[in-house]
Amino acid sequence: MREITLEDLKVLALAVLKNKLLIVLCMGAGFCAGMFYFARQPVSFSHSATATVSVVFDTGANQGQITGIAALANYAEIVTTDRVAAYAAELLEGEGLTALQIQRMITTASRVNSHILSITARSESPRLAILVANAVAESFVTQVSVITGNHSIQMLDAARAARIATWGRERDIVFLATAGALFAACALVVLLELAGGKVRSVKQCVDDMGELLAVIPKAGRRK
Repeated sequence: MREITLEDLKVLALAVLKNKLLIVLCMGAGFCAGMFYFARQPVSFSHSATATVSVVFDTGANQGQITGIAALANYAEIVTTDRVAAYAAELLEGEGLTALQIQRMITTASRVNSHILSITARSESPRLAILVANAVAESFVTQVSVITGNHSIQMLDAARAARIATWGRERDIVFLATAGALFAACALVVLLELAGGKVRSVKQCVDDMGELLAVIPKAGRRK
C-alpha cells in the first residue's frame, strides 16, 4: 500500500466537501439523538449567587488603602475555613446544611489590587445559593472582626439573585452526540474514498522523481 501524500489529503478533503449534505444530515441525526436523550433525563441546573465584602480604609490615605488591600488578601483564606462554615451553618440552621457541605459550595475571587472580595455559592436551588452566599459573607465578616478586634472588613453587597452557572452533563451529551456524528460521517467518506482506489488528480500518478508514469482513463460505453 503506497503512502498517503499531500495530494491525497487534498483529494480526501474535497471528497468530504463534496459530501457535505450527507455530513450535515448525519450531524442532524446525532443532534436529534442527543436531544432525545436530553429530553428523557432530569435536567440539573447549577445556580450561583455572589455576595461581596470590602475593606474599610481611609480614602484620603493611600498607604491605608494599600494596607487594607493586603489585609483582605491575607484574610481571604479564612472564608473557606471550618470556623466560618460552621457559623454559616448555624445562621442557616433551618436549611439542614453541614459545615462541610457549605465549604464545598463556596468559591472566592478578587481582582489584583482590589479591596473587594467576591464570595460565590453554587447550588441546584437558586434560593439556597443566595442564602449560603450571604450567610458565609456574614460569617466571614464576623470571624474577621473577632480575630482582629476591629470592623475593617464589612459586607458590601448581599446576594439578591442567582443565575444559571452550568447546565449539568446533559448538554454535554448533546454536544458529544453531534460531534460524534460529524466525525463518523467524515471518517466514512474518507474510508469509502480510500477503498475505491480511484485516481482523482493527475498529481496522484506522479512518482517521487516527479515523473508521470502513466494515466489510463476508464473507457466509457459508447452511445
